[in-house]
Amino acid sequence: MTTNEILLEKLHLLQVHNLALEENRAFNSLILDGLDAILKNDSTETLLTEFFNILQQAISFSAAILIKINPSDELSTLVTASHPHSDAIITQLTALDKPNRNIKNVFNLHQLPNWQVTDPFWNSQHAMLTTPVSTSTESYQLYIFSETIGAFNQHDITLMQRFVSFAGNTISQFEKRNLLVKQKEMEEKQSNIEQVLINSEKMASLGQMAAGVAHEINNPLSYIVSNIQNLAYNLEQFSHLINTLKAEKAITQQTLVDTLQHYQFDELQTDSSDIIAEMTEGADRVKEIVQGLRQFAHPDQTQIGDIDITELIDNTLRVAWNEIKYNANVEKHYNTEPVIITGRSTQLSQVFLNLFFNAAQAICDKVGVISITTKADKKNAYITIADNGSGIDENKLNKIFDPFYTTKPIGQGTGLGLAISKAIIEQHSGQIRVESQLNQGTVFYITLPKKPKLTDDVLTILNANKPIE
Repeated sequence: MTTNEILLEKLHLLQVHNLALEENRAFNSLILDGLDAILKNDSTETLLTEFFNILQQAISFSAAILIKINPSDELSTLVTASHPHSDAIITQLTALDKPNRNIKNVFNLHQLPNWQVTDPFWNSQHAMLTTPVSTSTESYQLYIFSETIGAFNQHDITLMQRFVSFAGNTISQFEKRNLLVKQKEMEEKQSNIEQVLINSEKMASLGQMAAGVAHEINNPLSYIVSNIQNLAYNLEQFSHLINTLKAEKAITQQTLVDTLQHYQFDELQTDSSDIIAEMTEGADRVKEIVQGLRQFAHPDQTQIGDIDITELIDNTLRVAWNEIKYNANVEKHYNTEPVIITGRSTQLSQVFLNLFFNAAQAICDKVGVISITTKADKKNAYITIADNGSGIDENKLNKIFDPFYTTKPIGQGTGLGLAISKAIIEQHSGQIRVESQLNQGTVFYITLPKKPKLTDDVLTILNANKPIE
């Protein structure tokens, strides 16, 4: 090999190397511009349009069209185009070249037998380079045109292939990011809706209790008001007695005895003590009802503390008593020792209230029995609430914990009570199950760990969307 031949070969290798460097430089420039576009855009189609402009910096073309392909029927929809009146040639483009996985370089469109256009601009286009663009959710087809015959060379094809691959993969990540953001937004909206539903169910229970609680409070208050009048009379008699004794110049033993007998002092003293005791009992009853109502209606459902299950059940019974007392007798079979667990008393009170209401409403045409049993071992507390009411049909039993499912007549139930109860028990790492026989009665079994691992997660009653893999 002569010296000239060696120099020519080295020159050729250098040109190839320079061409590769130039391709890499151009491609790297495209990537940098593409990444910058991703940061500035928030929709896939806007981003693809931006990629048009970026691609034109590396490949010279006079027009470009991007269409979206519907995989089910292969119909095409225009996404964006660099020139107006592009709709007119979309059908012809897809007919000339069915969307496929390969890049295609058309040397001269006018040599194709089916290429017939009347628009002056599109009639002036000769070369075409087309390639599919696939993302994780959509399929597109990109077309670029030139007025010069055979305008696109291997360098353009390679650059376009690499950029389209980069664009497809990058936009797939972009779409996944957007899906994650949308999923997060949907989860937040769902959580807000669930909290509204849970609070509305709670308010519905409060509304149901309102008349009964007013009646329960009114009885001891009426008794207190009545006794105040009796006590006022007794105080008046005591005042007369004292004034009479003060008027006497010399009080003998006999005078004192006669005066006390006249005013029936012993009876007044005994009666006044009884009145005060009865008023205190009535006031304590009102206090217990109000405390139970406050515990149930407390807005902070996240407060965690030690709970005496027996005390919590009794407080809830007092609040619900007016709903229960006309329908059922309550039998209590409490554990001999206090059953203390860690939990959220407001939420657990809501569970017991729902179960008491359901039991009372299931008992009709007879005075029924609601039986409450509590037991415990080293790890768990066990609560059983049973009634001898109408029972639940076996075909409906597996649905009663579903949100919005109710066996009550329209307008008498939201269908959320048991769904919320189940969610609360499960949030306390516990379990709730039910057994029922039609016309025999229903039993709810609750198991609660004494020391559950409670989190700050909001209560959820609906199935959340699965996270994106």
